[in-house]
Amino acid sequence: MTLRLCYVEEPWAFFTPRPIAEQRGDDWDDAPYQHNAGRPYGDDIVRVAFEGSFEAPKDGPEDFYSVEQVNAGKVPWLCTWPTSEGFLNAGATLEEFRAFVRENDGEVYEVVRAQRLREPTASGVLSPTRRRKKR
Repeated sequence: MTLRLCYVEEPWAFFTPRPIAEQRGDDWDDAPYQHNAGRPYGDDIVRVAFEGSFEAPKDGPEDFYSVEQVNAGKVPWLCTWPTSEGFLNAGATLEEFRAFVRENDGEVYEVVRAQRLREPTASGVLSPTRRRKKR
């Protein structure tokens, strides 16, 4: 499954498995997005934290774009700051995002979800651990 950048609300970047044109969120058609838009809809959205010297479309003095406009490629989601020489557009993969942030002296923070531990049964086959009942 390829995850693609669909929304930035610093310090978070949001990624969707759907085509960018099909991803929706609350008021994504309203501008400026930073005063109107909500996070993307869906329980399959991946959220990644980042930090570094980057600008988002909301950081410009007269930049009033909707999320739909940003996702359509009118402006990038992230630019390097202060030079704006590097940029990252909507639809970038999670791998491209990681590389962009790190290449520009930023950091990416991701939650690693641990799988439940498994215990061997008498037959040697692994089975899920069972939760103990609260007394």
